[in-house]
Amino acid sequence: MTNTMEAAEFFGVIKTYQEHINDDFEQPQIVIPTLRSYQRRAVKWMIDREINNDLVKCDGSPFSGGILADEMGLGKTVEMMCCIMKNPAPPEFHNQNILVKDCIQKPLIQRPSKSSTSKYIAYTSDKDLKIKSTSNSRSSLENWYKNVLSEMSTVPKKAIISNFDEDTHIVTCYCKETPPKSILVYCAMCGKGQHAQCVHFEPKPFQEVPFLCSNCWILNDKLQCKATLIVVPPSILNQWIDEIEKHIAKPGLKVYVYNGVYSDGYIQPYSFRDYDIVLTSYNTLSRDLNYVADNLENPNCTRSLRHSKKYNYPQSPLPCIKWWRICLDEGQLIENTCNKVCGMTLNLTSVHKWAMTGTPIQKSLNDLYGILLFLQVSPYCIEKQFQQLMKGEKTIMYEYFSKLIWRSSIENVHSELNLPKLTKEQHWLTFSQIEKYFYFNQHDLCASMFSDIATRVFPSLDISVKNIDKKNIYNIIRPLYKLRQACVHPQAVNGQFLKIKGTMTMEKLMDVMIDQCRVHCNDTLRSLVSLHNALAGLYLIRAEPENAVEQYRTVLGLMDKYKDKQLKIDTVQKIHVMYNLATVIEENTFLTKKLSDSNLKSDMELLEKEYLGASQQNVESTRKTVQFYSDKVAKIIGNKTLGYSNWWSDMLDWIFSPNDFLSKVQMELEDYRVPGVPNIANRLKSVGDVYNVLSVWLTDLNIGRNRTISMLKTLEETPMNDLVQKALICHLRLKSKKANPKYWCLLCNAEMCLQSYESLLFSVSNKQKNMLIDKTEENDQETMYESTSKGLWKMSQKEFLLMKLYQYGQAKIINKSCLEDAAEHIKVLELVRKEFRYLRLLWTHLSDSLSTHDEIVMAKSRLKLENTCPLVTDEDGPSKKKAKKKNENDIIMEQYVDFNVMSMKSDIPITMTVLERDIGKLLYLENLKKEKENSTEIDTCPICCLNGEAGWAVLLCGHSVCNQCLASMCNHSEAFDIACPMCRTNTPMDSVSYVKNNREGEVSNIKGSFSTKIESVTLKLMELTQQDPNVKVLIFSNWDKALNLLGEALTQNSINFKILKSGSTYKKTLKDFKANNKINALLMKLSVGSKGLNLTEATRIFFMEPIINKADELQAIGRIHRIGQTKPTFVHHFIIRNSIEENITNVFSDAMFDRWDDITLSQLIKVFEKNESNDIL
Repeated sequence: MTNTMEAAEFFGVIKTYQEHINDDFEQPQIVIPTLRSYQRRAVKWMIDREINNDLVKCDGSPFSGGILADEMGLGKTVEMMCCIMKNPAPPEFHNQNILVKDCIQKPLIQRPSKSSTSKYIAYTSDKDLKIKSTSNSRSSLENWYKNVLSEMSTVPKKAIISNFDEDTHIVTCYCKETPPKSILVYCAMCGKGQHAQCVHFEPKPFQEVPFLCSNCWILNDKLQCKATLIVVPPSILNQWIDEIEKHIAKPGLKVYVYNGVYSDGYIQPYSFRDYDIVLTSYNTLSRDLNYVADNLENPNCTRSLRHSKKYNYPQSPLPCIKWWRICLDEGQLIENTCNKVCGMTLNLTSVHKWAMTGTPIQKSLNDLYGILLFLQVSPYCIEKQFQQLMKGEKTIMYEYFSKLIWRSSIENVHSELNLPKLTKEQHWLTFSQIEKYFYFNQHDLCASMFSDIATRVFPSLDISVKNIDKKNIYNIIRPLYKLRQACVHPQAVNGQFLKIKGTMTMEKLMDVMIDQCRVHCNDTLRSLVSLHNALAGLYLIRAEPENAVEQYRTVLGLMDKYKDKQLKIDTVQKIHVMYNLATVIEENTFLTKKLSDSNLKSDMELLEKEYLGASQQNVESTRKTVQFYSDKVAKIIGNKTLGYSNWWSDMLDWIFSPNDFLSKVQMELEDYRVPGVPNIANRLKSVGDVYNVLSVWLTDLNIGRNRTISMLKTLEETPMNDLVQKALICHLRLKSKKANPKYWCLLCNAEMCLQSYESLLFSVSNKQKNMLIDKTEENDQETMYESTSKGLWKMSQKEFLLMKLYQYGQAKIINKSCLEDAAEHIKVLELVRKEFRYLRLLWTHLSDSLSTHDEIVMAKSRLKLENTCPLVTDEDGPSKKKAKKKNENDIIMEQYVDFNVMSMKSDIPITMTVLERDIGKLLYLENLKKEKENSTEIDTCPICCLNGEAGWAVLLCGHSVCNQCLASMCNHSEAFDIACPMCRTNTPMDSVSYVKNNREGEVSNIKGSFSTKIESVTLKLMELTQQDPNVKVLIFSNWDKALNLLGEALTQNSINFKILKSGSTYKKTLKDFKANNKINALLMKLSVGSKGLNLTEATRIFFMEPIINKADELQAIGRIHRIGQTKPTFVHHFIIRNSIEENITNVFSDAMFDRWDDITLSQLIKVFEKNESNDIL
């Protein structure tokens, strides 16, 4: 049985128990609208449940309340307001004096006695507080320490202790600074003082109200309040206020909106007694849970702490009150009993409890447990008892819930509603060719990803989605989401086209796809060339030079063959082929030569020159920039060192208040620190310490700069061949000697100098971690590699200290000549930092140049046999063979030669087929681009000599034939391959791609280039606005990116719209959409606007993608198809054919599934099935 059928049967049976309830109910006169018959029956039942309920709570007290489960749009809000007014709290419930318990815990210090009664307000002015005198330095340090602690504290800044006099008062206020003209009030229980303004203690004139701190309010008896606390989703909080004003006549109900402790500070519990309704949101309730003591019986309990808390925070006032009624709107939001909202609701007490929800059952009847837990109705608020009820006799279950749930459906009361007709339309769309290419590429990746995760993680695919843990559900859902996003727009897919700014047009997508395809072709061509080169080397090992030459010539042929398709072979591969072919021909004079063979070496040398020239040009360019900055530094300092002058030591002698300077510098150094770098602030105990730190640093900095420049100069002057040979031994290929500096090459020594110099000049770590050892998993090879903090080039702490000293001198107007020297010195250090960046870049380019030379050396080598290893004498044992070096990949053992020849012979045709298929894709995309641009005529069919007006087919070889001729060729072909009429290359039938000729189709009037889905939604909206300029449409999507892309299309086509987002603009956006007739569309995520909103101003809903959860879809439709709607309503679904959207529509509309959580992995695989096979490669 599906969830819908289960819920329908459940509500249907319950309704039979309530058929006797009639509508003889007199609605309150203050309610403006006239209640319909079903609404009067509902309110009558609610009043009966509050007065004559025979159920009990878990604590044994009488239960009152229930679940108002009328379907969306039937007026649950009005029904609840009628219940509130029809059954208000009696005066004896809330008109009681506040009694204060005897003091449970003694205050640490006796507060001064006052003439007034001790249990009431004790006022005193802050000027009466006597503050102990302390030194300026001590005070500044104490204030600095408190500021640091307050910034580290997770408690809001309002919850910080005030200054107090330990001899007279304890002041534990929540404010950071004492408010002006503040008045202290003292708790009648614990005696602690707080500012009246900070705790909103403002009793009315002649009102005797005892002041209790927030902790003591919890310890005291709960305050009985006449108000009804209504908790709503934040998206509809303002709508509740509007509904109350709209449906309740003046003077109406007195409403207070509670925003929580975090936003409004602590509100006195007695303040709520003045209101009829207190509105708050689920978000506020969740946040207030952070302000509820773990131990409600003793909130001041400090557990194992040796001292009481230094930073106090207020408790939430909500648990201190016994409300007359609590109501949760959209009560299904507490179905998850582990969330914070559910935890907070369990801390609230009331006489009556209600849950309002149009969808109390979404997954199964088990969803009801979360609401029962909130209601605390016995015995089924205990999960074990509830499960027994679900598995037991249905008659008992139905009878029990008939006393708890009231449900009216649109179907049952349709005759009373007189709602206009609701029409649903499905718009079936077809991908454009480039979208189809992109989508099916994504489909292959996502389907493979899903299948891999499902089979690897789960032993059985019969597990349902709802039983998968959160850790794995994201990995399961991600491929599904990516495919769904690809149906909306390629740019909507997470992680795709991140570098492209703005909205990607389809023309830009075409160019990107062509570039990606060309890169893939180059990769495949590179692999093919590598196979030919390796096979040639194996033939030479087998002394078969003729076959080796054939392989090398094949590579040269590939170079010429694909030159016109802009496919390139790597330069090092070209050098390898030319060098080895020339060498083999020279060594074997009997081989047949070609005229072009004489140019092999000259062409190779030209390639080498070009390849090396690029890296050498980078070195020369960077060297000039380094010299530019070096000259500027030399011009300023002349023969001086980087210490420049003694201005900083003179300024240290002139400091008027060393302690103030040091404390200020220490605090600023704390803020300036970089993780992983030791802070020098702790070392600065005196002015002498500052002198020593700066003196040593400037000396080391000068030495480091000279050593680095000298090392790089030596590196440049050393012949490249010598550098390459030493680098080979050090780190390029051979195993490093355990990172011993004795074995480092000149390049690595220069790198160490740079790192040491960098740690002096910038705020980077100078620990041993700069010498990292990379142990690769493949061969456990140890390779020292560069590890710097590029991008974190922040001036060092010492230079920062020098800068602060200079700023101090400027403020104090110390000696003018000294300040001039200081300014020049600061300028020099700034130039040195800029110089270092290019010194680092110079080293990088030198390293690249060295690697380029090494690549050329490697390019000229080829496979060779492992020689008989010479014997090595070991002093500690017998002679043994020298082991083969793990990183010598150009060596092969003789017994593997024949096997590798056979393997590569079989791999070459496979790789060639893949290459031809990739090139076919490239030609397919290029033909699409030609057709899109209409810049050239499509090639005529080589068979019928026509242009293929109905479309054409692209074969693997890249040639095209029209669809009619292709059909004829297929009919006459007995095999599964089609021979190209131009080149006779065989193409498998399932590898043919098709291009549709859309030139004669209907020309779109839309401005801009967007995806099929975006254009279709925009065109439909343009059509509606032409018919009715004031039409209003709600457009739902699951993703913000899709809404932003649609917004761009609407903007370009002059359609006024708003995007509804949670936050400060939420209320204004809704108001503008409802009031402004010029705004035609409201765009929103399904999670933001599908629940609770009343948007009867709109008459149409667009779903940009199929909705998996049908309950969410019904909730969204309920925004316009509800009481108050006077016009016909329409729901539009936009679905892409032959995509995952069509599969979702088919699978989730099947009678087997009502909610996506119930589908199993094996059934979900059907969603990834392709509906169209031969449309693209």
